[in-house]
Amino acid sequence: MKHLKRPLNKASVTQSFTHAIVQQLAQLGVVLPCELQQQLAQHHGQQRLPLALQDALWQSLEQQQRPELGLQIGMALQPQHFDTIGFLLLSSPSLGTAVESLVSYSSLIGEGGTFSRARTAEGWQITYEDHFTVAVALRIEAIFASIASGACWVAGKAIAPLRVQLKHVRQAPIEVYQQAFAGADVRFNAVRNAISYSDADWHYRQREVSPALQAQMLDLANQQLAQLQPRSLVERVEALLQRQPWLTRTQLAASLAVSERTLARHLTAANTSFNKLSQQVKLQLALQQVQRPGVTQASLADFLGYSDEQAFAKAFRRWTGQNFSNFRKS
Repeated sequence: MKHLKRPLNKASVTQSFTHAIVQQLAQLGVVLPCELQQQLAQHHGQQRLPLALQDALWQSLEQQQRPELGLQIGMALQPQHFDTIGFLLLSSPSLGTAVESLVSYSSLIGEGGTFSRARTAEGWQITYEDHFTVAVALRIEAIFASIASGACWVAGKAIAPLRVQLKHVRQAPIEVYQQAFAGADVRFNAVRNAISYSDADWHYRQREVSPALQAQMLDLANQQLAQLQPRSLVERVEALLQRQPWLTRTQLAASLAVSERTLARHLTAANTSFNKLSQQVKLQLALQQVQRPGVTQASLADFLGYSDEQAFAKAFRRWTGQNFSNFRKS
């Protein structure tokens, strides 16, 4: 197989979050592959890690065939594992205020998805839209189990969600879900990933919180967010294509609110082009997904925005020197 140079993925995740996951795995008796351990060690001392490296971590966990791992990791995570945003959430006077911070600053933890919140007939709902394609069920369950335990930190008492909705099928024994979500109604095959709380728990205030401390944490979070957000148009192009690789040049320019001519000028100044960046991202995503169970050449072609399966097959052979099926076997 010819050597493949993987393009740089600028999406990242906080080091302490990944380190916390690795710590929990050790306690759960999970041993990571030596190569992955070495890759993690190479980033020791850095504040953030490439999201692609955490993708590799979760993919390794998916191969463990222990579907309860996501819930177990989520239940074990503590505020300090989330760096600045963890202390920001703890300085919030109510769950509702904490969720507003989560919606605004969750990318400080990791850039794998986005949170939103909405009023419902029963109370309030937190929704998560994921952008990752590796070990999705495990990661979603870890995220929502950590939200459930985090809600108790913020409230200063044990509170239970009204309902948890998960887009995937049940992964673990129902007893593990009941433990993670305090006996809440858990539904699978849902249209969205969401967790709901009552009005009373959403606005509950048991303890006094220092307004000065919260203002200080908000200021720090804003500074870190400004450093994290892409500064150049080229960086914004890369970030957008990572989430929506099927975008055409016209659609991409419209999403960035610039003309196609302006887009081309900025990319040329950076010694690249739309076609080059698009192909790099599609290659990266194809290599991430090719070994996932259930992924076919046709489904991958559709996800990456190819007009038909044969067009993707030609591109895949050009990238790797092999056809899709032979690459999977090797």
